[in-house]
Amino acid sequence: MIDSILQLIQRDVTRGVVGTILLKVGSGALAFAMFSLAARAMSPDGFGVFATWLSVAQIAAVVGLIGQELLLVRFLNEYQTRGQADLAKGVLLSSLKKSSFAMLVAIAAVAAVAGIRGEWWLLILSVSAFTAVNAGLMLGSQVARSLVSILMGEGNREFFWRIAVVVFLVAVLSAGARLDPAEMFAAMATAMSVCLLVQVVSIARALPNLRDVPVRSEASRWRSSGLYFWVASILEAANQYLDVILVYWLLDPATAGIYFAASRLANVFAMLSAALYTFAARRLPSLYFSKNLHEFRHTLQLMAEVTGLCVLGGLAIIWIGAPALLSLFGPHFAAQQWGLIVLALGTAFQAAGGPAAAVLQLTGHESDYVPIVAANVMLRLLGFFILIPWFGLLGAAISATVALVIVTIILNMLCRRRTGVDPSVVALFRAAPPKAVARVVRIADSTD
Repeated sequence: MIDSILQLIQRDVTRGVVGTILLKVGSGALAFAMFSLAARAMSPDGFGVFATWLSVAQIAAVVGLIGQELLLVRFLNEYQTRGQADLAKGVLLSSLKKSSFAMLVAIAAVAAVAGIRGEWWLLILSVSAFTAVNAGLMLGSQVARSLVSILMGEGNREFFWRIAVVVFLVAVLSAGARLDPAEMFAAMATAMSVCLLVQVVSIARALPNLRDVPVRSEASRWRSSGLYFWVASILEAANQYLDVILVYWLLDPATAGIYFAASRLANVFAMLSAALYTFAARRLPSLYFSKNLHEFRHTLQLMAEVTGLCVLGGLAIIWIGAPALLSLFGPHFAAQQWGLIVLALGTAFQAAGGPAAAVLQLTGHESDYVPIVAANVMLRLLGFFILIPWFGLLGAAISATVALVIVTIILNMLCRRRTGVDPSVVALFRAAPPKAVARVVRIADSTD
């Protein structure tokens, strides 16, 4: 068994997956530290207000990008693999123009809603600034990940800026001071702006000399795919952030803050899923579009091996340490340990399903993905309105977990049918027949 683990670690793909997971875990640890320190630096209601507006800002950033961050991943990889620099330049310019305009509209909408609610002008300004910078990092990280490295893309988006905010929060607590949501958003936006600048410079240096390359467009393909990506990204953001807004609305700000803390802790498995997506988005499209389908399947199998180990370890930590982890946010958080455990079961099941969503979207089947994510949102909303009045926060956790389990099963069934591969950990327990590889080749040929 030890020899098998050593062989697994020594593989290039394994090291790439593990490195990406470690980056995500490090980002998650910093996020955990940042939010737990923020909870202690604010009042319970203040932290709930912060968590709610953070969720609103995250959804607004996704809406404002109109799917261009995912569209760039899809087409930059395809055009780079085929040496089509003119199309690569065209999709870059098109995405930047569209997302810049749409982002301004989204930020104006958020500011208008906050103003109607009578929020403090400084909170409106800081939330708007955070939304803009966050959207820039989301878009830039996709380009940087494809053209520079995963570290430059994901590190600047989720890791480096959080260090500065954690240091700031430690200084605030050491001085015995208190924070309000507006000050927290301002600190986050400032730190993220520095990372965005570094990201832009790195992309500019890594871009091939496109100045003299003519611009060619595939506008109809970009519009069609962009629409599906936009709807899918909005639905995914709703799955991740709408919960807190609904708990705030159906219960109260303090409970919304507790649910936010529990969901962030359960997201240790969502971080694993995000790490798999990050690695898949960089490696799988080039293998798929170059018809290297044997390596495509092999990469997915190695990813599943790493995923299985991480899911088992993560579940053990959550099951044993749920009260202690929650108490880091404050004494009143620890009583909701079963909410955390239920949420963790759902996100663990999703992680065990592997990067099925990434495989579908990055291989040209994004239109099949959208209805499934929409069903996930509807299931979750229905469960919230039925279960929260009866069980409170635990009802929200049960609803989220049931929806995740159902959608993960459907996604993997669809992924096997459309692409011929099984990205889940279940694939480790059954041998793939030679016909499966031939089927993947036929499916890839049909996407040209």
